Amino acid sequence: MTELRQVDLNLLVALDALIDECSVTRAAERTGVTQPAMSHTLKRLRALFDDPLLVRAGGGMALTPRAEALAVELRAGLHTLQRVLEPPGFDPASARRTFRLASPDLFDALALPRVLARMRAEAPGVDLVVSHTTGDGLEPALASGDLDLAVLARAQLEAPGALVGKTLFHDTFSCFLRRDHPALEGGALTVQGWLGAPHALVSPRGGGGGPVDAVLDRMGLARRVALRLPHFTAAPRIIADSDLILMAPTALARTLSDRDGLVVLPAPVSLPSHAVMMTWHPRFSGDPGHVWLRNVIAGATEGMEAEPQAGVDWPG
Repeated sequence: MTELRQVDLNLLVALDALIDECSVTRAAERTGVTQPAMSHTLKRLRALFDDPLLVRAGGGMALTPRAEALAVELRAGLHTLQRVLEPPGFDPASARRTFRLASPDLFDALALPRVLARMRAEAPGVDLVVSHTTGDGLEPALASGDLDLAVLARAQLEAPGALVGKTLFHDTFSCFLRRDHPALEGGALTVQGWLGAPHALVSPRGGGGGPVDAVLDRMGLARRVALRLPHFTAAPRIIADSDLILMAPTALARTLSDRDGLVVLPAPVSLPSHAVMMTWHPRFSGDPGHVWLRNVIAGATEGMEAEPQAGVDWPG
């Protein structure tokens, strides 16, 4: 076993860059060294791990299985060392730190203005990077520290594994459609009219059904999904100029104005409520900065709770 005192820790920083970039040139630029110096470092790393780590593939370079296996643990270890070197505690007013959040676009529209207002007031030196990462690869990213926090609906977190979480609020599903939609009868929406109309479905991955379709399947019913969209925030304008019906979290109504020309109605069949939750890796549960971020996110969602529809649970 190689003893830690025999290892130049700068080699591990370089390895992290090489694994992330899959390029000696880009890794050199990222770490502020020359390309020949990074090539020499790669030779030292190959000797240390007794593995090529990066090999030529096509027009570029690819990781060996050994390098792929090192990636998550290496990144997590470097994040831990970085926190060891930071002053203890977390003072928002003087902190210089970047947090990384994965969240759906609807949550961003609803909560990020409040989050940023509090950050501006309490922590002007703290930055936020937001991505729309879904369940795939979520646990490794949170474990390594590439992500600090993820916000998602409970049904998306199919295999929470080692992650922990906190429910922010519950929401229901509602029908969004234009005011003069032909399926409306006296301002109401029947099951026949609802199922007979074409539907829009927000599907970040572009395939499969949603929780609404799972409930309909159990009832022996089905709807026609004529349009799939990757984001909620683009949907209202599209729905307003079409005969499509959008089934979406009721919270979407908070982003609308009278100018959007839409009506928001309960679904004509009983549909499940869902929990919007934030999740993180327990390694960071006691980190003072992480605790502050979680409090900011929780505070930004106060008042968003909706009355859950009784009698229907999530499929499975």
